[in-house]
This record gives sequence, C-alpha cells and structure tokens, in this order.
Amino acid sequence: MLLNSLQFFSSSQAIVAGRTQAAMAPCTASTSPPSSKRFSCSLSRRVVPIILASSFTSSSSIQFLSQSPFAKAEVTDEFEEEEERVVRIFQEASPAVVCIKDLELQSRTSGLSEGGEEDLSDAKVEGTGSGFVWDKAGHIVTNYHVVDKLVTDTSGRHRCRVFLEDSEGKLFSREGKLVGYDPAYDLAVLKRQVDIEGDKLKPAAIGLSRNLRVGQSCFAIGNPYAYEHTLTTGVVSGLRRQIPSPNGKAIRGAIQTDAAINAGNSGGPLIDSYGHVIGVNTATFTRKGSGTSSGVNFAIPIDVVVRIVPSLIVNGTDFKDRFSF
Repeated sequence: MLLNSLQFFSSSQAIVAGRTQAAMAPCTASTSPPSSKRFSCSLSRRVVPIILASSFTSSSSIQFLSQSPFAKAEVTDEFEEEEERVVRIFQEASPAVVCIKDLELQSRTSGLSEGGEEDLSDAKVEGTGSGFVWDKAGHIVTNYHVVDKLVTDTSGRHRCRVFLEDSEGKLFSREGKLVGYDPAYDLAVLKRQVDIEGDKLKPAAIGLSRNLRVGQSCFAIGNPYAYEHTLTTGVVSGLRRQIPSPNGKAIRGAIQTDAAINAGNSGGPLIDSYGHVIGVNTATFTRKGSGTSSGVNFAIPIDVVVRIVPSLIVNGTDFKDRFSF
C-alpha cells in the first residue's frame, strides 16, 4: 500500500559551494540544483534528495541522422497567439514576485553595511522561499512556514533577506522584518527593513477566487530549488479542498492545481489569465518517499488572504497565535 503525504515547501540550499557568497548573492541558481527541505504535516524537517530528470541512452541505440533528408524549420521570431498571451502574463506579473532567503548569523553581533542595514555577509543560507509584493509600502506576503524560524528563533541569529525587482526592472535586496503571521492559515507578512529612495516597487494585482471554475488556466511563479522567477502552467483542478496548516488546523477552500509547485515555490502567487493573484502557493501532495510531485498541488485562495493580511499589517499577530505551538 502506498503511503501519501502533503508537503509544505521551502527550499534548502544544502548543495551550494561557498555559503557566505550565496547568502548575499542574488537569488540565482547554482549549476547543481540544491537539495530541498520539506515540511510534512507534522512539520518534521528532512532532507529529500533531488531526482535528476536526465536520461542516458546506451550508445547502441543512439542514431545520428545527419545523412537523412529532413525538413528545414522556418526561422521566425513570432509567437503563437497562446504563447504570446502566456509571455505577456509572465512579464506583467513576475516583477512583483520576490525570493526570500532564511539566513542564520554565525555570531550574535554584526555591524552595519554601507546602506545602513545589518551586515549579513557572513550569514549562512538555511532555506529559500517565495513571496509577492502586496503594496507600495513594501509589505510582502508569503507562507508562514517559509519564515517560521524567525518566529521560533531563540538564539537571535535568524534573519530574512528579500530579493526584489523595482518598477524599472532593477534587482536589489533588503532585510525583511516580520510584521505578522497567522499559522492557522499558513500566512505571514514581511516588510523591507530599509526604505531607500528609488525603491519603486510594483505590487501584485490582486484578483478574486470566489468565481474560479475548474478547468480555467492558472500559472505559478516562484523560485523552486532557488531557480528564480520560474513559471509553471496548469489549470484549476479542484476547488474547496481542505488541507492541514502548519499548526495542524484545517485550511478550508484551498485551490487545487496541476501547475507544478516544488520546493521554494511556497509563498509565491498563483495567477489567472489576467495576471491577477488568485492564490498563495502552499503545498503539494506526494507519494511518501518518492520526493516527486504528483501534480496535485494546493494554494490558499486569495479571498482568504485578503481577509487576513490587512489585519496582520495593522495589528500584527494575535496574542493567541504567538503561543499556539
């Protein structure tokens, strides 16, 4: 009998040469994909090996067809109408998507960088996730399980670095401050720590989830395995699903999609054909021990997010939620 589990994903960077450089570098991928850190229903952390998709064929079966006649492809720069639509959706929505790095200082004290922020050059990357810009004030929405170490940290060494893109397409990073969180809905809000003139952010366009239909197109943008701004496509596969939150409570009304959601996608947006955010990518259903996605993925509906996030921004975390573990 196959055992199944629901995985909450942020991505660990266990296979990265030179952690110090990786911590301060843009959220770019190494030549070897890093291993992933998964959060199961019990939130136990375990390293899951990456299954490489390359396939090697024996030399006896390889055929070279250089002497065979073939049709020469016509070179064109034009896209099909559907391709053009998807490209446009990505170009309009991706600037609002951010990469989030969970960092751990090697010592309790650190100096200040030239920009007036805490110097995190010696910090070790503990994991990565995704998020999206909520407003021009610099608030960023993500999953609680992406930043839970900031909540449970007793050493005072954990920090969060957010990698963003301004309205002119320029990349920059800021330290992220935890504004509020709600583990019952697996949501958290960060805010860039330092406002610097010229940081013109492009907030995500917020849509509706109440009118979604099974079969309509949807797209996920995030940073799976630290490959930044990755687009995956699919459809809304199901509605009103129930999934567990990191603290064991039920999240009702979740969106099911076959758009791939992998380690590092957590907290990123699920968007519709208009480029509007309809959900926050959260979890995937996998066969236990396989380490591969089954194509059954889940997002928190944006209608729930719209109800929770403004309260977190204004009031922070409810007192009861601070001690709910």
